[in-house]
Amino acid sequence: MFSELSFDAQRLGGVDEREERYSMCGRFTLAKDASALRKTFANFPMDPRIQARYNIAPGQPVTAWLADPSPRMEIFTWGLIPPWAKDPAFGLKCINARGETLEEKASFRTPFRRKRCLIPADGWYEWKAEPSGKQPYRFHRRDNAAFAFAGLWEEWHDREGGLILSCTVITTRPNRLARKIHPRMPAVLREEDWTDWLDPHAPPSDLKRMLEPVASDPFVVEPVSPRVNRSTEEGPELIEPYAAPDRPRQQELF
Repeated sequence: MFSELSFDAQRLGGVDEREERYSMCGRFTLAKDASALRKTFANFPMDPRIQARYNIAPGQPVTAWLADPSPRMEIFTWGLIPPWAKDPAFGLKCINARGETLEEKASFRTPFRRKRCLIPADGWYEWKAEPSGKQPYRFHRRDNAAFAFAGLWEEWHDREGGLILSCTVITTRPNRLARKIHPRMPAVLREEDWTDWLDPHAPPSDLKRMLEPVASDPFVVEPVSPRVNRSTEEGPELIEPYAAPDRPRQQELF
């Protein structure tokens, strides 16, 4: 499931070619099937066809919950396409939305007020320049449990009446752990805020409070295989801790 792209994500190439343009986050994981996700999101409807994914990239399908008016799960293309965009490829410019400026940007102002979503994940990748090249790292919870990114979604219609549902991952300033690798991080919502984030009547002040960086303590970061650099790579081996030939294996950093 979720293998068909709504537009040509392969334009992105590998992380070594295009990752610089993303403010964070540019890849993430949901290495759990529907039955495993139910343990964390027991109060949210679940699509039973969900399968584990280890290298989710921009332009690919992602699952998320929206309020309609009660929560329902939908499939979105990662990369928000505003209704006024002339080409759906515009979404590749909007895979992230900076939490501090949501009300200022034309692409995100309306979705922030009316079209918020919860994007399930269990890790995200970031890259750090090292003598041997760009080394990917994966952030995840110590207990490997799933969590939810704060997201926005939108609808885009082509001239023939076709519809694309798309979404973006909101980012925020880094917590103590994330700043060792990158100056931004995804806005990980606290469990007590999941339902309120979807509430269409939630005041902006409450929503902005939910976008504060999540605590560092529940998370760890580990180096992973450079295979992650290629968006076409998949498989559970991508999230295994990785030791480059010239350094010892580390189970946990920082």
